[in-house]
Amino acid sequence: MRREISDEEVLHFAKSYLSEAFPNPKRIGCPTDWELIRMSEHPKEELHAAISEHLTFCSPCFNRYMEILAELKRRMRASRE
Repeated sequence: MRREISDEEVLHFAKSYLSEAFPNPKRIGCPTDWELIRMSEHPKEELHAAISEHLTFCSPCFNRYMEILAELKRRMRASRE
């Protein structure tokens, strides 16, 4: 019998996979921190398509982007308090 996988489980798997599966030690084609920050603050802009694609095959950039998102979330939470 197959168990249904929750959205949370899929997201957890995707995050863990993307954070380790694509090392890119030479950092080929990596965006700058500024570009990652801009994408985190304005995620719907069409200009980010290439960066979004890059994050799917570059674990260092994916991990850095996740750090930036976490920091943005902390700042947003602090500004509401």
